Amino acid sequence: LQFKKVYILFQSITNMMASLAFLPTGASWHAPGPTTTTSSPSAQYTNKSAIKPIPSISFASTSTLKSRTRTRTKTIRMVATSPNPSTSTPTQGSKRLADMLDQIPPSLRKACLALPPDATIVPLDARGTKIVATIGPSTSSPENLLRLAAEGANLIRLNMSHGDYDWHRKVIQHVRKINEESPFVLGTILDVGSLDMVRLGEFSSSPTLQKGDSFTLTIRHEAAYEEGVSEVSYDGFIDVVAAGDLIQIDSGTETVEMLVKKVTKTDAVCKVSVGGTLKSRSTIMIRGKSYFMDARQNQDTLEDCMLTGVSGCHPMADIDFGIQEHVDYISLSFVESADIINNCRNILREKNSHCLIIAKIESQPALENIHEIVRAADAIMIARGDLGTAIPFHQVPVWQERIANICRELGKPCLVSTHFLESMTMYPTPTRAEVTDISEAVSQRADALILTSETASGKYPFKSLAIMHAVAKRMEEHLNTKNTPCALPPLHPDRKASNVTYLAENIASAAAILANQRKAKAILVFTQKGLMANLVSRCRPAAPIFAFTAAPAIRNKLSLLYGVRPFKIRFLDKPEDTVQIAFED
Repeated sequence: LQFKKVYILFQSITNMMASLAFLPTGASWHAPGPTTTTSSPSAQYTNKSAIKPIPSISFASTSTLKSRTRTRTKTIRMVATSPNPSTSTPTQGSKRLADMLDQIPPSLRKACLALPPDATIVPLDARGTKIVATIGPSTSSPENLLRLAAEGANLIRLNMSHGDYDWHRKVIQHVRKINEESPFVLGTILDVGSLDMVRLGEFSSSPTLQKGDSFTLTIRHEAAYEEGVSEVSYDGFIDVVAAGDLIQIDSGTETVEMLVKKVTKTDAVCKVSVGGTLKSRSTIMIRGKSYFMDARQNQDTLEDCMLTGVSGCHPMADIDFGIQEHVDYISLSFVESADIINNCRNILREKNSHCLIIAKIESQPALENIHEIVRAADAIMIARGDLGTAIPFHQVPVWQERIANICRELGKPCLVSTHFLESMTMYPTPTRAEVTDISEAVSQRADALILTSETASGKYPFKSLAIMHAVAKRMEEHLNTKNTPCALPPLHPDRKASNVTYLAENIASAAAILANQRKAKAILVFTQKGLMANLVSRCRPAAPIFAFTAAPAIRNKLSLLYGVRPFKIRFLDKPEDTVQIAFED
C-alpha cells in the first residue's frame, strides 16, 4: 500500500511535468491554495476566431481525496481553465464583476451595476502612466464612458474639430455624473484649434485634387466660388504666404500639399504636389511659417460660430464653451511661443476660469522655443502626427525623449499622442511595433499616453484600452525593479532654508526615495492645490501616490499626474483628524 501511494504521487507529478513541457508562452502559475484563474494579456485580447485561448494553470491542495485503497492522502490537482473574457458566460462574468464590487463602498456601488457582465475594474494601484481616451461615436454613450473609466481610462479628450457643442456638452455631463456617483475619476481635456490657426471654407462637396492640379486660396469673401477655389478664415493669411512656400492642408485622414506659384492682393495660386480629398474647415499650415492672430480678431466670425453651435469654427468660441462647462484642461494646437499661452491665460483670468492649459508641440518653431513654452504652459502634449510632417520623421523619437526629460526637469506633465495603436481601429490585435512604441513612451516616464481614433471611431475601443493598460503596466513593473533613485535638479534655485517651495521639493524627493527603499505600498499626500502631489509625482516613485484634496476640481486635474490616485475628502482643522478621515473613507 505504501508503494502504491508513492507511485500515485509520482505519476501525478510526471503528468504535471509533461504538461509543463508544452506550456504555451503566457500561461501563469499559482502556488498551492484555493483554485483561481488568471489570463495573460495576449490571450485576453486576441481574436478568438484566429487564436485559441491559452489555458491558465493553477493548483489546489485537496486533503480529502479517496484513493482506490480507501486511504486518505494529499495529492496535487491540476485545473485548466479558459481565461478569455470573450468566451465567458454571463454568469461567470457577473460573478467576476460581483467580486470586484465587494471592494467598492456601498454608496458608490450602484453606478457600477450599469457595467456589462464582461467588464473589468482596474485596481487603483495597477498603473502609474495615465491613459487619455479620445471620445467619439464609438464611446460617447453613458455606458461606454463608464466602462472606459472602469477599465483604466484616467481622462477623456474632446476634439472640437468634430461634432457640435450640444454633443460635447452631453459627454461632459455624463463624465460629471460618473465623477459624482461612481468610484472612478475622469478628467476632461478640450482640444481646441490654435489661436494661430487658419482653416479652409465650406465645400458643398469635398473636392479631390490630383498631383499637378491648380488650386487657389483666397480672402475675397464672395457668396460662392468657382471650382478649384476656397476661402480662408484669416485675412492676414495673404500677408504671410509667398511664392515658393509649401502649404499643407490636413483633412483629418490625409494631408494635401501644394506649392505656392503666385500671390496677389487677395489670392494665393497653388499647384498640387501631393493629391488628396479636401474637407470643409480643414487646417492650413505654411511649412516653416507662423501667422500669429490676436484671439479677439474676427469678432464677426466668432459670433457666427457661437450662433451656429458648430465646434471647431473658431478657437475662442471653443474656449468660451470650455469655460462654461468647467473643463479641467484646454489644449491649444500649434503653440509656437509662450505669447500664445500667455494670451490664452489672460483670457481665462478675465473670465475667472481655473482651466489649465496644455500646449501641443507640433511644429519647428515650437521646438526652437521649447523651454519657454514648457515654463509657460501647465502641461505639454507631443502631437507626433503633425510634428512628423513639420520635421524629418527620424527626428521625432529624439525630440519625444528630449521633451519628456525637459518636462520632468521643470515639473510639468508630459502627454504623448498619435498612432499608438492605429491598426486597432480596424483589427482586434496590435502590431509588435505598436506595442514597442507604447513601451518606449512608458520607459521615458511620460505622464500620459493618448488614444485618438482607437477609442473615438475604432472598432475595438475597449480592447485598445486594455492592450495599452497591459503593456504600460508590464513595462512599469520592469522599470521599477531597477529602483532608480530620484535625481532631478531643483525647480527653484533658491536654496535658502526659508524658501517654502524648495523645502517642499526636498520633502517630496525624500519621500520618493524612502518609499522605494522600504518598498512602501503607497505614499499619502494631502494637498489643497495639487502642488505637493505634483512634486512627488515628478520623482516617479514605484509606490502609488494617494492624493487627498477637498476640491473636486483639483481632484479631477490630478488625474493627469503620473502615479497619482486622487480622492476627495473633508479637510478638518486638526491634521490628525483629516488623516483619520482619509483612512476611514
